[in-house]
Amino acid sequence: MRLAVFLLLFTASLAPGESARAQERPRPAAEQNFQWYCIQCHGPRGDGKGVNNTAKLPVSPRNLTDGRDMAQFSDEDMTRTITRGGGASDLSPIMPPWGHTLAAEEIRDLVAHVRKLCRCRFDPKAKDRFLREQGKQPPQSLDMEGAKP
Repeated sequence: MRLAVFLLLFTASLAPGESARAQERPRPAAEQNFQWYCIQCHGPRGDGKGVNNTAKLPVSPRNLTDGRDMAQFSDEDMTRTITRGGGASDLSPIMPPWGHTLAAEEIRDLVAHVRKLCRCRFDPKAKDRFLREQGKQPPQSLDMEGAKP
């Protein structure tokens, strides 16, 4: 019992110091976070050929260098996927959520890094094309002239 109390107090006394050190620590570059968290599935070049990419996966990791494919995702789409995991964006359910691991700035930097890998920007037409290819209906634009006041 004494040991448990000691460990609890000892851990509590370290927490503020660890928190302050974490805040003082420089933010890792997006490439470093990509190398640490993403390459296992997406591969070192982002081409989806990471060591975890096996035939046993229910969904292959996305090729982040495919600009035609990646153009369908807005920065908000990528931020949601990185933060909440693939399942939150109707993508691979085995992609873990990184929102509790990475700061918002780090996630924003990762999105910019992925944009560099794909050499692409968001294109709504690419999203419509992808949805049609998946047999899903793209969202209809609202005709504001026909809207009731």
